[in-house]
Amino acid sequence: MTHAARLLRRSLMLTFVVCLEVVVVASAPLSLLVAAVLCLLTRSTRPARSVALLVGYSLVELSALLRIAGGVRDWDALAREIVSRGYDVFRRVLDVAVVVEDGSATDDELLSPHGVIVLARHCGPGDSLFIAWLLMVRHRLRLRIVLKQAMRWEPSVDLAGDHLPFCFVRRRSRASADVGSLAAGLRKGEALLLFPEGGNFSWSRWREAIARLRSAGDHGEARRALRRTHTLPPRPGGASAALAAAPRADVLLLAHSGFGPDGRDRPLWRLPVHHELVIRTVLLPAAAVPRDPDGVLRFLDEAWSQVDTWVEGHAELLALREKSA
Repeated sequence: MTHAARLLRRSLMLTFVVCLEVVVVASAPLSLLVAAVLCLLTRSTRPARSVALLVGYSLVELSALLRIAGGVRDWDALAREIVSRGYDVFRRVLDVAVVVEDGSATDDELLSPHGVIVLARHCGPGDSLFIAWLLMVRHRLRLRIVLKQAMRWEPSVDLAGDHLPFCFVRRRSRASADVGSLAAGLRKGEALLLFPEGGNFSWSRWREAIARLRSAGDHGEARRALRRTHTLPPRPGGASAALAAAPRADVLLLAHSGFGPDGRDRPLWRLPVHHELVIRTVLLPAAAVPRDPDGVLRFLDEAWSQVDTWVEGHAELLALREKSA
């Protein structure tokens, strides 16, 4: 994309989003009143929660854009504040919170002298915000993030991306060099966040991923992926580039329970209410993680088998708990 095209896209999206969010905030009293009536008719709080979530999100982004327009001295602090406020909106409106499983990595353990590469499960809309909150706010890490290019359409992310260590990856592109550059030079108190699955879980993506492995002749990996029904087969490109560029960085494997009742995909419109996002992290020392491409491929395959098993087991325990309640 040329510089002129990027400026045009940015100005159009900024104008559109700001106008839309101003309308959302200004019409909030009427929208909430209509939602309250729908709550009575449907005997559900979801209409009111949906409106409140939209209003809260709009307020967070408008506030961020105003801060950016006024000039920012500490972009890391601003990013941490925005993520914290976004998490608070979800927690208060939907009664959703992060619960870190006992035995997960501690704050002190994550202060590796050469930084940490985080390989996280990606399941559905919203989970990346909670993962970012865990790393940036709870663990107080300075975060480098690999994001989809589509996130450039979000004005606050787009503008902050010019000043923060973000890597925007286009779909089906090879961005290994960019990811490697982002990983190089990781220092104490810093983390690089990667989502090796490359997208949210869905059954269509799961089937497409297995078909892709078969067409590439990776029949053994395809058979193993068939047994993993809660995760997508991890793509090794970004992880290989990051691990090679930061050979002394420790690795944090991050699994979470997802927002759906079975730990898998959840429609965007079906808001999770009164839900806990259970997160399990395992810190691996740099010496225990291979850096060569074949070794990384085997490592990811084994790691994601463990992640899939954990998610499945957690979903079964949750179903058993709800059945006995």
